[in-house]
This record gives sequence, structure tokens and C-alpha cells, in this order.
Amino acid sequence: MRWITVCLAIAVCALASPVRAGVPSLAAADALPFGLAAYANRDDAVSASFAENHEYYFQADSALASASEPQSYWPVLYSALLPGLGELTMGYKLRGIALMALDVGMWTGYAINHQDGLDMRDEYEAFADQYWEQQRFIDQHPLVYPLTGQDQEYLEEQGRAVSGSGGEWWTGYVPWISKEDDKQHYYENIGKYDWFVSGWSDYDPTLDPPLAKSALRDEYREMRNASNNSLDDANAFVWVSLAARAFSIAETAIIVHNRREDGAQSSRGSDLPIAIRARPRGYTGGELALEVRFK
Repeated sequence: MRWITVCLAIAVCALASPVRAGVPSLAAADALPFGLAAYANRDDAVSASFAENHEYYFQADSALASASEPQSYWPVLYSALLPGLGELTMGYKLRGIALMALDVGMWTGYAINHQDGLDMRDEYEAFADQYWEQQRFIDQHPLVYPLTGQDQEYLEEQGRAVSGSGGEWWTGYVPWISKEDDKQHYYENIGKYDWFVSGWSDYDPTLDPPLAKSALRDEYREMRNASNNSLDDANAFVWVSLAARAFSIAETAIIVHNRREDGAQSSRGSDLPIAIRARPRGYTGGELALEVRFK
């Protein structure tokens, strides 16, 4: 599931990769760098003919291109609220829709995996309540058996006495934590540590030497791992959503900055001594030139 999430995020981000933004394109050609002075340069007859014959691909939305007001920073806020919304409001339809679809998909994935994880948590807790019992844990523990009727404090004293002694037992002493004091650690400890294996109903205290073996505990561990993995996957969806949001904010900020910069350069007009010109050559080629004017 995590690999599917990552691959989906990479694919959508590739579709939404930022370009040098002048004014936005028509939706069908959203990924091309439209609105550059590059495609308005008609000095070359071949370039002019090609651009005229393929105007759909090299012209921006005329309504947006004719706007005289400087680009505002509101789209950056829109992208912070919903990835892709800022791009969409500036005319980058494919990119905007792709990022919004990604965000919706990630939160849907989060909701599904999170709920599955919680449902599986309820199942493994019910399983433990059925097959693990505290008094059995005490009575069948190798430090107590074959005595019966001892309490938790007695076992704690025995555990502290042998803790770190390197004796014959398989365990290291683990302090008792009740379900009432810390529910999460209670359900973790009884499956994680060998110290608590004697509480499972299929544990055999008569073996000599005692063995930390229980098929029920193994099954319980698998149930806990499945729940934890589902909850981890849910968190992974959230991180991808946050990454898409950060990407959208950064991209929108760059587009806004470039538009404002292009607008400032246009207002200065011929005062600029340096200009970059590009000329398309077919669908896959082109020329890029640096022009320097001397007075």
C-alpha cells in the first residue's frame, strides 16, 4: 500500500511539475511553457508560420493574457487551503485538478486505513481479553508455579529479585502495567514480552525447562501487527497529502512571482538591455537565444 501511495504521488507531481509561468495555457496543453516572449517572436518566417498554424498550442488564454492588473498573491493562500486550487484559479486546469484529486485520494486512503486499523485493534483487544488472564499469568509463571493463589505483588518481588541475574529463565523482568493504568502498554506488553507468556490459555507450565511458547500469543502478535501497519499506512497518506500541499504552495508562489516579475519587465519595455528569445521548431525542437542590445 505504501509503494502504491508513493508511486501515485510521484505520478501526479510529475504531471503537476512547475514551469516558467507567464500566463496560463489552455487545458489541453497545460504542461507546455506558454506565454513566454519566446512564442511571440515572429522575426523568423518559419517560426511565425509554425506558431500561427498551431496557435492552440502556443497561445495563452486570451482573457487572462489581456488582464492588466498585476498578479495577486491570493492563489498562494488557495493552495494552502487545498492543493491545486491556486493553480486552478490561475488557469492551470490539469495541474490544479490533478493535485486536488491527489489530496482527495490521500484523505480517502487515510480514512479507510485508519478505520481498518481501529477495527483490527478492537479485534485483537477482544482476543486478548478472551485468551489472556492476569491470575493465570501469575499462577503459571515459572517463578511461582506450582504455587497458586499468589498476587501480582508477590510475582513483582520475585521478578525484581532475579532481574539482571542472568539465571536460567528465558526472561528479563518487565514491571506490571495494568489495563486501567495504561491500556496501550498493557495490550502491547502481554504480546511483546516473554515475561507475560504464562497468561495465555495454551501455555504449558509443566515443561522443564519452561518454554516461552504460545500459539495464541503468536496469533495475537500478527493481529496487532496488522492493525499497526494499517494505522501506519493511514499516517503515510497524511504525509503525502502534506507534501502535495507544500508542493502546490511552492509552485503557486513561483508562478505568482514570475508573473509579477514578467509584468514589471514588460512595463520597463525597451529599457531592458538583455532579453531571452525562443523559437519553436516542430513539436519537439526549438531555439533559445540571449539577446544583448547596445545603445
